[in-house]
Amino acid sequence: MPVITVNWWQGNDREARRELVAGITDVVTRVSGCPGDAVTVIVRDVAPDHWGKGGRLVDESHIPRGLR
Repeated sequence: MPVITVNWWQGNDREARRELVAGITDVVTRVSGCPGDAVTVIVRDVAPDHWGKGGRLVDESHIPRGLR
Protein backbone atom coordinates (compact mmCIF):
# COMPACT_ATOMS: atom_id res chain seq x y z
CA MET A 1 0.00 0.00 0.00
CA PRO A 2 2.10 2.95 -1.26
CA VAL A 3 1.68 6.36 0.35
CA ILE A 4 3.08 9.25 -1.67
CA THR A 5 3.35 12.78 -0.26
CA VAL A 6 3.69 15.77 -2.59
CA ASN A 7 4.66 19.19 -1.29
CA TRP A 8 3.97 21.97 -3.77
CA TRP A 9 3.37 25.67 -3.70
CA GLN A 10 0.07 26.92 -2.43
CA GLY A 11 -2.24 28.34 -5.06
CA ASN A 12 -2.87 25.38 -7.36
CA ASP A 13 -6.56 24.77 -7.95
CA ARG A 14 -8.64 21.67 -7.28
CA GLU A 15 -8.46 20.52 -10.91
CA ALA A 16 -4.65 20.60 -10.82
CA ARG A 17 -4.66 18.53 -7.60
CA ARG A 18 -7.11 16.07 -9.15
CA GLU A 19 -4.89 15.67 -12.22
CA LEU A 20 -1.76 15.27 -10.07
CA VAL A 21 -3.35 12.59 -7.86
CA ALA A 22 -4.69 10.68 -10.88
CA GLY A 23 -1.35 10.81 -12.70
CA ILE A 24 0.69 9.70 -9.70
CA THR A 25 -1.78 6.90 -8.99
CA ASP A 26 -1.55 5.71 -12.62
CA VAL A 27 2.26 5.60 -12.53
CA VAL A 28 2.48 3.86 -9.16
CA THR A 29 -0.12 1.31 -10.23
CA ARG A 30 1.72 0.60 -13.48
CA VAL A 31 5.16 0.34 -11.89
CA SER A 32 4.23 -1.53 -8.70
CA GLY A 33 1.38 -3.65 -9.98
CA CYS A 34 -0.79 -2.76 -7.01
CA PRO A 35 -4.42 -1.74 -7.53
CA GLY A 36 -5.21 1.96 -7.76
CA ASP A 37 -7.40 1.89 -4.68
CA ALA A 38 -4.35 0.83 -2.64
CA VAL A 39 -2.43 4.00 -3.58
CA THR A 40 -2.70 6.99 -1.24
CA VAL A 41 -1.54 10.42 -2.40
CA ILE A 42 -1.26 13.27 0.10
CA VAL A 43 -0.96 16.76 -1.40
CA ARG A 44 0.37 19.48 0.88
CA ASP A 45 0.09 23.11 -0.15
CA VAL A 46 3.06 25.10 1.13
CA ALA A 47 3.10 28.90 1.15
CA PRO A 48 6.11 30.32 -0.72
CA ASP A 49 7.21 32.11 2.45
CA HIS A 50 7.49 28.68 4.12
CA TRP A 51 9.64 27.22 1.32
CA GLY A 52 13.38 27.78 1.07
CA LYS A 53 15.65 27.16 -1.88
CA GLY A 54 19.28 28.14 -2.28
CA GLY A 55 19.41 29.69 1.18
CA ARG A 56 16.52 32.09 0.55
CA LEU A 57 12.78 32.00 1.02
CA VAL A 58 11.11 31.43 -2.31
CA ASP A 59 8.82 34.43 -1.98
CA GLU A 60 11.92 36.64 -1.85
CA SER A 61 13.44 35.34 -5.04
CA HIS A 62 11.10 33.47 -7.37
CA ILE A 63 7.38 32.89 -7.53
CA PRO A 64 6.21 30.94 -10.57
CA ARG A 65 3.84 32.47 -13.09
CA GLY A 66 0.25 31.82 -12.13
CA LEU A 67 1.02 31.83 -8.40
CA ARG A 68 1.96 35.51 -8.14
